Amino acid sequence: MVSVFTYTDYRNYLKDVFEQLKRERRSFSHRQFANAAGFRSSNFVLLVIQGKRNLSSDGVIRISKALKLKKKESDFFENLVRFNQAKTDDERNFYYGRILENREYLISRPLEKGQYEYYSNWYVPVIREMLLMSDFREDPAWIADHVEPKITAGEAKAALDLLVNLGLVVRDESGRLRQSSPHLFSGDDIASLAIANFQRDMIKMAARSIDSHRMLEREIGSLTFAVSKKKLDVAKKMIREFRSKMAGFLAESDGADAVYQFNFQLFNVSKENKG
Repeated sequence: MVSVFTYTDYRNYLKDVFEQLKRERRSFSHRQFANAAGFRSSNFVLLVIQGKRNLSSDGVIRISKALKLKKKESDFFENLVRFNQAKTDDERNFYYGRILENREYLISRPLEKGQYEYYSNWYVPVIREMLLMSDFREDPAWIADHVEPKITAGEAKAALDLLVNLGLVVRDESGRLRQSSPHLFSGDDIASLAIANFQRDMIKMAARSIDSHRMLEREIGSLTFAVSKKKLDVAKKMIREFRSKMAGFLAESDGADAVYQFNFQLFNVSKENKG
């Protein structure tokens, strides 16, 4: 039987389980799968796999019993279901935290944990950029003192260790830490959750900067406008193009003496006219 500990999406797990059972017994069907789990609807499991139905707590128990999952597997499956079906990021963070407690999952999918930790701790990307500062010192106490808001030396050291372990930071011939550029994020549920955590923290910090930074140290503006769907699509494209142009321009800079955060925020502040 395929291992549930290698999945971050319980629907994909059920799909692969069904396909394996189908290979072992060609006559096996979704009807038999549903019957084995005790569901009244013969196509219920198929609808769950297709994302058209969710699993209740009772449904989790039924499928766990039908697949003869051991307690540890059943608990992991339940957390996976709750993580995938969560309605808020707070819920997703809570249940992903439970998933991360499983040793088999960490062994089978180590990159996801790194993805999550990289963006879920806002100061990790900041410290990676600090390496470009001409006076950067590989000293957790120095780093902690130069990050704003201030973090602890322990957090700074853990961030450096994470960056090295993920391959985002390497040592050059002189032994100095420098940035590398491997592909890290795949756009899956874990990466999306981690990035949402990062963006939420940075938006809050942008609001605080209005009071904590001088105007010379920030550039914050706003624009409220009415717009059609057609123009909105064009506006979003313009933002993406500008973001790409800005990233290219800043990547060419050297002799950095500070790290800045640049946010793009475009969101609806009225009910959409369904017409």
